Amino acid sequence: MIELASFGNPARFEVAVRWLDDAEPRGRRPAHGGWSTGEIRLTVAHHVLTRNQFGDDMSDTVKWYLLPVFEWLAENWVSLLHEERFAWRDNSAAPAATTVFLALRRLIDAGDDAQDDYAGAQAWWSRHALRSADPSALYPDLVFRRLRDEIEVSWTARQPVYSPDGFRFTLGPGAATMPVSDVAGPLWEALNWVAATAPAMLSSSDRASIEQLEAQISTLRHLPTARLESRYLPEALFKKVNAVREKLNVGDNSERLEKIPAIAKLDDAVLMFGGVNPNIGSQDIGTLLALLASNTGDAEIPELRRLVDDGIGSPLAAPFEEGYDLAEQLLETFSLPGKAAFIDVREILDELRVGIVEKRLKTSTIRGVAIAGSGYSPVVVINKTSDYNSTDTGKRFTLAHELFHLLYDRTRARRVAHISGPWAPPGIEKRANAFAAMFLMPRSLLHRFFFPRGKIDVDTVLAAANSMRVGVSALVEHLYNTSMIDEFMRDHLRGHEAASRDNAANKAAP
Repeated sequence: MIELASFGNPARFEVAVRWLDDAEPRGRRPAHGGWSTGEIRLTVAHHVLTRNQFGDDMSDTVKWYLLPVFEWLAENWVSLLHEERFAWRDNSAAPAATTVFLALRRLIDAGDDAQDDYAGAQAWWSRHALRSADPSALYPDLVFRRLRDEIEVSWTARQPVYSPDGFRFTLGPGAATMPVSDVAGPLWEALNWVAATAPAMLSSSDRASIEQLEAQISTLRHLPTARLESRYLPEALFKKVNAVREKLNVGDNSERLEKIPAIAKLDDAVLMFGGVNPNIGSQDIGTLLALLASNTGDAEIPELRRLVDDGIGSPLAAPFEEGYDLAEQLLETFSLPGKAAFIDVREILDELRVGIVEKRLKTSTIRGVAIAGSGYSPVVVINKTSDYNSTDTGKRFTLAHELFHLLYDRTRARRVAHISGPWAPPGIEKRANAFAAMFLMPRSLLHRFFFPRGKIDVDTVLAAANSMRVGVSALVEHLYNTSMIDEFMRDHLRGHEAASRDNAANKAAP
């Protein structure tokens, strides 16, 4: 038997394939693709995703017809490597393989009212999930998704629906994020290998399927950059962003992989608008793109550059823990809080020569914007229209949140152009929120305020929030997340805060 043709690096991502002779008569095999019997092995970080057990036999490969999976790869290539946004609102921060499965299960149980949403989720799954390539094949539950300038590869332990008795994949659930080249390269090489090495003795109808695959590959090879990057944004939003880019003469700085139809580094404007409401207006798009253009330069001081860590990557699990840990590390670097009663985040940003700009956008769904890195002067934008920023405590939280993006959410090109709000990737936002909470309310300050008093009640929480210059609700949630209060006390404090807001509103009413 010939050796598997291997593409990529098993320490990162590898695709290995080979053709097999099939003793089954051609007439008894599928009419489409029945000639393409072969084996495939998929590996991520030395984990063989296709490892399976069938009875007493173990194998690292799946044996089936190869054509359908590579036709699916060619058909969905652009989405697979460039589409990040789900077709539904998600707040779970779970990897895509888990998120899409839960969305489909939830929406199908929601009845007729959710038919359109279910259809959207099903279409997203069909573009990203390996099992959609051939429902009859025994493939692992594997999903590919763009995540800013990386590719997320995630999988669950769900077994194939139509697997024979005694068959199971042995790998547990997992996820990894990698540079685009690490995933796109092996997939592209394997796709071309299948088209180039198909068995020579094929009928005219079988040969036609290979010719069609070759035509798809040729079309992909010549796709313009705009066609690739357009998949990162909803169609209507991309058209508006592109129109404003042209009007303002903002160049496109996307970087393609060499000889592979994939974008390694998305244009900063396209990347930035990945986290906004698709219905954002052209006026706000113009305001934000003008801001991006006006902050060109490379004015980061060494003190800021030393704090930047672009190796953190996108969160795949426990974003709160990551955010807390990074906040405590930064506090230690700055020797904070010392004897201070609060963390002066504005002073820190000023020391790092990060500009602070307050703007009133038309949309309230943008909380803040962070721009920094190669080719940009660092700046944080506070949207005065956002309800979050209606108070000084809210603005301070936004500044701390954006500080996280400046330091830890840079792409592999060492820059960040990020818009914070409910449409941004939830894992990224939850991690930045956790960082902001711990940075503004470090454990040492919590202990200083609450331990000497020996109790946590309404009065001590109000006093501590006032002293630390944070919102009461933010402090209550932080006390709960750091296990300083239980669920009963959290609900009690929430109730008191809600009652206080109602009383204030009643007094202000005419």
